[in-house]
Amino acid sequence: MIYKNLKQYNLPTLFSILFLNIITVSYFPYYIFKHGVVWQEPVLFVVGWIFSGMGITIGYHRYFSHKTFKTYALIEWILMLCGTMGLQNKIINWCSDHRRHHKKLDTPDDPYSITKGFFHAHIGWVVKNGSEKVSGVSDLSKKNAVIFQTKYYWPLAMVLCFIIPIILGFSFNRPLGGLLWGGIVRVVLVHHFTFFINSFCHFIGKRNYELNTSARDSWLMAFFTFGEGYHNYHHKFQWDYRNGIKWYNFDPSKWIIRLLSYFKLVYHLRMVERPEIFRAQIETINSRIMKISKNINIDKLSNEKIKNITAKAIKNIESWESLENRYKRLKKISKKRYNNVFYRKRIKYFELELKNSLSSLMIILLNLKNIT
Repeated sequence: MIYKNLKQYNLPTLFSILFLNIITVSYFPYYIFKHGVVWQEPVLFVVGWIFSGMGITIGYHRYFSHKTFKTYALIEWILMLCGTMGLQNKIINWCSDHRRHHKKLDTPDDPYSITKGFFHAHIGWVVKNGSEKVSGVSDLSKKNAVIFQTKYYWPLAMVLCFIIPIILGFSFNRPLGGLLWGGIVRVVLVHHFTFFINSFCHFIGKRNYELNTSARDSWLMAFFTFGEGYHNYHHKFQWDYRNGIKWYNFDPSKWIIRLLSYFKLVYHLRMVERPEIFRAQIETINSRIMKISKNINIDKLSNEKIKNITAKAIKNIESWESLENRYKRLKKISKKRYNNVFYRKRIKYFELELKNSLSSLMIILLNLKNIT
């Protein structure tokens, strides 16, 4: 019976992950108790965490998986090396799984579907046989950095994740400390921080941009995942290089991509137009109202009010989109300042009107919730 149960797992992956996690929760605290901490060790951990975490979020996720921006071969190699430090499989495997997750979300074909349970979505799928299936990544298989990583992944991963931390540990006479802080513990925490997106962000949080999905926005998870926590927005607009679209959203990955664009190291950053974001928010609130209306009878006056607010909002969105298109054409033939001034005034007007529409619909939604 035990043998049959084990057959469903990829045993080398299962035992490797178990070993790393056991060392982290058992021997690592003992090491600190026995040998204390020197300043180089947490520095090694933090630096490794930032580079490997950004390699996953900016590299594996936003660049290789979703192509939210373009860059040059040198940057691809840097992103590949940083991502390899995360020890989360080859780029082609990671991106294949992730693209399938978006395409088949919450279905049996979703590799880490939350519908199969929290543990499965978090880490269970990683250790099961079948997770090595690769498809839909032919565009990546032509990149030199990806070809190199695919061929030499395991030697490269072992060197970056464990050998280099040991060598750095020798530089301050604590090779075991270097291995633990800069290698094993750092890898385990980066694993779980990434897996939070597949588990927590499909379990807890808000759905302001799309209601009919398990993906949720969590500002808390954003702090552990370099901005990846705004997951409901990401599933609605996966091609946007940003996850946290508001200025106060914690999204270091977005900030770094933007910073790199100022130095022309990345370019063609893809962004969803603001009218489209407002449209998604309006549709989501209306979906919530419709869901509640199945349980209660909404009076005729409220129904009419909802329709009028929505119609006005859609009209403003369409007018905004029309203005954007006209302005883009004007910019090609004229750069007169008054065009910019007029454009900005109209944008502010549309933003204000749409925010008012959202507020009005939200008030109606809250009142309906109080009734139920």
